[in-house]
Amino acid sequence: MSMIGYYFPADDDMVQSMKEGGSGELMFGEAHQDELVSIDKAWHAIHYVLTGEVWEVPEDNILAQLILGGEPVNDEDMGYGPARLIPKEIVSRLSTAMEKWDMEKFRARFDIKDMIENEIYPVMSDEDEEIFFQYVWENFDALKQFFKETAEKGLNMLTFLG
Repeated sequence: MSMIGYYFPADDDMVQSMKEGGSGELMFGEAHQDELVSIDKAWHAIHYVLTGEVWEVPEDNILAQLILGGEPVNDEDMGYGPARLIPKEIVSRLSTAMEKWDMEKFRARFDIKDMIENEIYPVMSDEDEEIFFQYVWENFDALKQFFKETAEKGLNMLTFLG
């Protein structure tokens, strides 16, 4: 089974509705299905490149909040646990922090051998480094733009693995 990273922008009223239950109904419902963004299986590699951590979420690194941060919004299992809320203040800080990451900086921290050694999902031992880099970079770059747009709208972000 695949582990896909998802992001969903939400205003305060929607967050309150989700806290009362029904995250999946709202995010996957017809009215909001176009707002749900996927970074496919690149989530773990993005976390590793940005933080140097496999699973840890260091408090002193705002970028650690991007993939594995946030607090559960309710107890509904979205596939691999509940959706997690990233408050709009953190969305704004994340957007600013992500702007500093261009392709060159991202590439400099991208080490596929290290990822294989640390069992970063979904990298395989026979992975072509350039193809995998492009895949991860394109997903990060799209996420960076999505966070910028969400921060400009003053919205919260929900994230989950499904």
